[in-house]
Amino acid sequence: MSSPNSQTGVTTVNNDKNLVELAGLHAYKDIPTREIITVNEVDYLVLDTVYGDITGLDAMTVINQKSREVSIIYVGTDAAADNGKQDLLTDAQLLSDLTLPQLEAAQDYYNKMNKKYESIGGVKSVAGNSLGGPLANSVAINHPEVTSVTLNPALLPKGMADPNKSYDNITNYFTNYDVLTGTLIALNLDSRIPGKRYDISTGIPVTGENFSILTNNHTGYNDKGAYEIGQLGEPGYGKIHDEADAHIMTSIWTGEPLYGGHSDRIEINRDNLNLLAEALAGDVSTRLGYAQDYLSNSQEIAKHEGDRYSERLSRLQMTFEESFENLIGNPLFIGITTTGHRLTSEIDHLISLLNMAENASKSLNGVLNSPPVELVEHLFNRSISVESIFGQARNQLLEFKQEITSLTGFLQNILHKEIPELFSGGKETLEDLLVNEMLAHYEIIKANSVKMNSHIAEFQSQVGDLAKNFGERDSSLSASISGGASVQHEVVMPKKNDYVLETSNHMLIGMKVKEIYLDGSFEAFKGVSHRFLLPLLGGLTGLAFAIENTLEVISAQIKGAMNIALSGTVPGKLISMFSDFDDKIRSYVSSALEPIDELAATIEGLRDGLTRLTIGFPALLDSFRPYIDSAIFDLTSYSNIHIYNVSAMAIHEEMEMLFDDIVHQLSQHKGNSIQALCEISQRVKDNMIQLRQQVDRVTL
Repeated sequence: MSSPNSQTGVTTVNNDKNLVELAGLHAYKDIPTREIITVNEVDYLVLDTVYGDITGLDAMTVINQKSREVSIIYVGTDAAADNGKQDLLTDAQLLSDLTLPQLEAAQDYYNKMNKKYESIGGVKSVAGNSLGGPLANSVAINHPEVTSVTLNPALLPKGMADPNKSYDNITNYFTNYDVLTGTLIALNLDSRIPGKRYDISTGIPVTGENFSILTNNHTGYNDKGAYEIGQLGEPGYGKIHDEADAHIMTSIWTGEPLYGGHSDRIEINRDNLNLLAEALAGDVSTRLGYAQDYLSNSQEIAKHEGDRYSERLSRLQMTFEESFENLIGNPLFIGITTTGHRLTSEIDHLISLLNMAENASKSLNGVLNSPPVELVEHLFNRSISVESIFGQARNQLLEFKQEITSLTGFLQNILHKEIPELFSGGKETLEDLLVNEMLAHYEIIKANSVKMNSHIAEFQSQVGDLAKNFGERDSSLSASISGGASVQHEVVMPKKNDYVLETSNHMLIGMKVKEIYLDGSFEAFKGVSHRFLLPLLGGLTGLAFAIENTLEVISAQIKGAMNIALSGTVPGKLISMFSDFDDKIRSYVSSALEPIDELAATIEGLRDGLTRLTIGFPALLDSFRPYIDSAIFDLTSYSNIHIYNVSAMAIHEEMEMLFDDIVHQLSQHKGNSIQALCEISQRVKDNMIQLRQQVDRVTL
C-alpha cells in the first residue's frame, strides 16, 4: 500500500476499503485479463488470473492504475466453480495441521506474480474473503513486506502462525452478522487468524433459512447492490446499502483505518481543509442521508402499525375465539362468544325434548293408572313421579342456559375489554400504547436527525470557507512579500451556532417496554381469565353432571314402571289376555325414553367439551401469548424496523469514529479559527452519540 503524506494529506489510493471490495465482490466474478475494475473511483487492471486450478485455487492479479501497485486477490470458497469441491475439502482441512495443496498453490502463485512484476515493485498486497483469507494471510506470514487485508477469513492450519508474533502487516475485518467468524469466535479458534482484527457493522441481522442473506453477510456484498426491505409500494419499503467497504472507517486525510486509534497528525492547511470539506459534502453526507432514510422508513412502518390497530386487535380477538372453540371441540359451542350463538337455542331444544318425554310419561301414567292397572299398582306400589322429577330436570336446564349466558357475557368482556387492554399496558385508557410511544419518540428522532444533518452541512460550509480564507491569506501574504506592503488579510472566525438536540421522555427503557407491557398485560389477562372463567366452567360442568344424573333417574323410573307392569305376574298376564296393555306401555315408554336419550347424549357431549376446556384452558392461555406479542407490534414489521435501525446506528457509530479523528486532527492547533472548528466538530460528534442512543431505544 502507498504511504500517505501526513503533511499534504494525500490519501492512499490502494487502501483497505478497495482491497475488501475486490476480495468480497469482484474476485467471485471470474473477470478476464485486461478488464478494468472500478473500485471507489479507482481503476484496477486485471493482469493475470488463475481459475480452475487442480488444487481449487482461484485468484486474480490486479494493478492500481493510479498508484501502480500490484495486488493478488485470492477467491474464497466457491463450490460451484471448477474444482470447487477442493475448496470444501480445504475448508475442512484447515482445522488440522496438514500442509494443504491450495495454500502451497497460493504461495507459488505469489512467487510467480512477484517475479513477473518485479520491475514495477512486485506484489505489494494480497487480499481474500472466506477461504481466500487464509490463502492471503499465509503469503503475508512468509513475506512481512507484503500487506494482507481479509474479510471474514477462515482460520489457518494449526501451527502455521506463531502466536508470539503480532503480524502487523495483516489486517482482518470481521462483520457482525457473519456465521463463519461468529462460529470461530465461539469455538475460540479465531486465535488462528493472525494479525489485527477489526469488527465492522455491516450485513443484515437475519437468520434461519434465508441462505442468500447468510452468504451476502459472509462475502460482505449483495449481487443486487442493496438489500430490499419489505415490498415495493408498501409502507416502509426501502433498501439497505450494506457494502462491507463502506463500513470501513479510514482517515479522511491519510486513509489509515481508525480502529487502532487516531490517524497520524497532519498539517491543517488549505488543502487539508478542502479534503475535509469534500468528504463532508460527499461520503459523509451520503452515509448520513442513508441513515436518515432508514429512520424515516422505520417511522413509516411504526405509523402503519398504528393505522392497523383495529386490524391487529380484530385478528387477536379472532385468534382467541378460534382457540377457545377448537379446544372445546364441540360444534354446539361455535359462536359461544356472541349473544346469538347456537348453544342457547340448542338448550331450548333440549327443554322441548324434556317436554316431549314428560308428555309421554304423563300418557304412560294414564295407562298405568287405568282400572286394570290399579291392581298392579296396588300390588307393587309403583308409578312415575312426573311433575317432581321432570320439574327438577327443567330447572337444571334453565340454570344451565343461564350459566351459558353468563359464560358468553364473560367471553365478550374478554374480547372487548380485556384483550384491548393488552395493547394499553394495563392502563385504564384503551389505546395502542407501545405504538404511540414509538411514534412520539420517532418524531423527536426525525427532528433531531434533520437538525444534526443541518449542523454537519453548516460545518462543511465553515470548513470550506476557512480553507478559502486560508488561500486568500496566503495570496495576501505573497503579495505583501513581493510588493513590500503590510498584510491586510484577516482570518474570519467560524461561528459556533448551537444545535441542541431535543431530549425524549419516551421509550426511556428502550424496547424492554414492549416486554414489560406484554408481561404485565398478559399476567393481568391470565388472572382475570382464571379468576372468573374457571369457576364458570366448574359450575357448568357440575350442572351437566347433575342433569345427567336426573335424566338417569327419569330413565330408570320409566324403565322400572315398564318392567313392573310387564313383569309376568298373574294379574298382568290376565289383563294382557283381554287388552292391548303391553303395546300401550311399550309405546309410551319408547316415546318417553327416545328424547331422554338424545338429551342425555347432548348433555354428555357438552360436559366433555367443558371438561376439556377446564383442563386445557391454562395451556390455551400460554399458547396465546405469542399471538399477543405479534399483535402488540407485528413481528415482521418490527423485524424490518430492527434492520433499519441497526443499519442507521452502524452509520452513526462509524461517523462518531470519523469525527473523533477529525477532532483529534483539529485539536492542539494554536489558530483560533481551527480551535473553533474543533469545538464545532466535537459538538457534532456529541449530537451523533445522542441520536444513536435515541435510535437504540426503539431497537430490540
